[in-house]
Amino acid sequence: MEIKDTLLFQNLNTEEIQRVLHCSDAKFLTFDKNQEIISPKDHPKVLYLILKGEVILEQFNYMGKPMNIEYRKTGELFAQEDLFLEQNTFEYSVRTTKPCRILTANKNFFFQTCEKSCAHHSKVIYNMLHVFALENRQKQQRLELLTCGELTQRIARYLLETSHGNSIVCVPMNRSELAAYLNVARPSLSRTLSSMQEQNIIQIHGRNQIQILDFENLQALIDGV
Repeated sequence: MEIKDTLLFQNLNTEEIQRVLHCSDAKFLTFDKNQEIISPKDHPKVLYLILKGEVILEQFNYMGKPMNIEYRKTGELFAQEDLFLEQNTFEYSVRTTKPCRILTANKNFFFQTCEKSCAHHSKVIYNMLHVFALENRQKQQRLELLTCGELTQRIARYLLETSHGNSIVCVPMNRSELAAYLNVARPSLSRTLSSMQEQNIIQIHGRNQIQILDFENLQALIDGV
């Protein structure tokens, strides 16, 4: 993805983008698949913008089991909340799920504007507010997912929302990650998926692909019918 096509740099021309990169001490970094970018002991100093690839944010409990996971894909940011909350260290780790090209920007750029109040600076800060608003809506949607009912309802809603109307759903997580995302034990997730398959509502194809066979019954599960 080109920088100009990301939400953070929307409505900026080429010259303004170059000024932002200079003022924010931006750096372009590359990472291999399954490479750690952030560990819980690291100090938040920069904002990360994914120009290519995908990362997973993982938070673990004291037993080393995943408590919460989130994905960030091309065009999205991560670590920005920690910057603005001025956290001393991260409470999660970040690793790549695909080879990544990432832009980093120094946090000082977002904490104050220059004396000239340059237009490019104001635009980026406005765009950052836009990003926060979108992320707040996404978190609200996930909260609604986690509180919509029993596990069957959560799975049905997740599949329906992820499908975007298509019968084939490509799940971007393995079973352990999906279980953590839905806040449930993996065995319970596997049993429920198998039950839905026995009812001919879905068909499981491999580890990451699920086919929706009956949209009507899937919606009925969500409605608790």
